[in-house]
Amino acid sequence: MKTKFCFLIALIFSSSLIYAEPYLAIREGLKCSSCHMNKTGGGQRTQFGAGFGVQDLPWKNFDLQANHVPMYWSAFNDLLAIGGDFRAINDSTISDNKIETNNFAIQEAELYLHASLIPDHLSFYADEAVAPNGVQSREIFAMVNLPERGWIKAGKFVLPYGLRLLDDKAFIRGVTGFSFLNPDVGAEIGFEPGNFSFITSVTNGTAGTQDNNTDKQIVGTVAYVPSAFRIGASASYNRGPQQSLAESAGVWGGFRFHKAALLGEVDRVRNELNAFEKTDQFVAHAEIDYLIYRGWNVKVAYEYFDPNTHLAEDQRDRVVVGIEPFITPFFQVSAFYQFNQSIPQDPVGNTDEFTIQAHIYF
Repeated sequence: MKTKFCFLIALIFSSSLIYAEPYLAIREGLKCSSCHMNKTGGGQRTQFGAGFGVQDLPWKNFDLQANHVPMYWSAFNDLLAIGGDFRAINDSTISDNKIETNNFAIQEAELYLHASLIPDHLSFYADEAVAPNGVQSREIFAMVNLPERGWIKAGKFVLPYGLRLLDDKAFIRGVTGFSFLNPDVGAEIGFEPGNFSFITSVTNGTAGTQDNNTDKQIVGTVAYVPSAFRIGASASYNRGPQQSLAESAGVWGGFRFHKAALLGEVDRVRNELNAFEKTDQFVAHAEIDYLIYRGWNVKVAYEYFDPNTHLAEDQRDRVVVGIEPFITPFFQVSAFYQFNQSIPQDPVGNTDEFTIQAHIYF
């Protein structure tokens, strides 16, 4: 594992450091707000993002205009827009070169609604998950635009921390808790003057449930995003009941080189249940995405997790390899193999996975 860890650090830091797939933003030199209604990424696409998704990404072109198919689904002169994402998968677990399980599942089914109540000033946004666990709001908020490409939003949203990877099981998302599975209720303010981004949020700190104390979770991100690369830092402080505390801090970034996009993130996480029970953790992610042909992206990622930095030989890691072509407008498929390595006493953590996915987006 030490050799892999050294490789990870070298990959992230070799050419300056660097939320939805972040590699697309890095490859195109764009901020998340360029393509998504939610300024911090993920969810419904803007008119620009929708056009990019059906014109620039697909392998096979389709004359949408001739077939009266809109690129951007909207009404009332774009004052009301809808969108969605649907992902169905077939997932296999593999141990000792044998398939142990095989399962079909709906991974995600999201419907988006954006109402521009006062154009360029006031809007309402809803991101509703309709499957696989029934209808629930992933994000729902009101947003007011400010000068200097700024905004204030209030409601329920995914917190502005780190790279917003699609994979909620990735160590940098699952261990830190900043994934699409853990939105929270509160307020966020952000500004994106020029190549900079400054974002902070104050929320309940209870992942969307009712707060049971007067303390709040504070999350902040600062980033520099020119066209060729990006570098950022994020931090979180969350004081809970009975003097419990959760803190995290990380650096992240990415750069593009010809048809390749490289990105990475490292985080330290501290959890204190009380004055006597404390855990320090470390997670990292390094990824390269390469466009081998129009619409065809190859991904290789390495993930590292140390669940207790004060204990030796308890680390976990993963290697993910796969291909994800955008076949036609609105349709993508992917195939990924995940090599998992954990301690010998963790048979589940040493089981590999092979996943095939079909993705419809609009």
